[in-house]
Amino acid sequence: MGKYVTKNQEEDEKRVVSVRIRRPVFEAFTGASIAAKDFGYSMSLSGVFETAMEDAISEFKDISGIDYKDVAKTELDKKWESKYNASKKVSKDKSHNRD
Repeated sequence: MGKYVTKNQEEDEKRVVSVRIRRPVFEAFTGASIAAKDFGYSMSLSGVFETAMEDAISEFKDISGIDYKDVAKTELDKKWESKYNASKKVSKDKSHNRD
């Protein structure tokens, strides 16, 4: 990939999720994330949540032998390729219509 131009991938899309977290944990995280800035660090709830989900998926892979992250990525890649090929075909058809 180039330094400035990157290939868009559907796996980069974000989803909004809603979770319930016990108040003391949430308030402790909020305080810690504010204090982290004083030390030159940052903490984000979305980053922590995504990392925790990846860890849980990995833990379940160790139990089940099934890599659900890989399964989901493969499905996204297939979907993305079909969208890309379809848009490429439309673009190609438009250029032929101009001739």
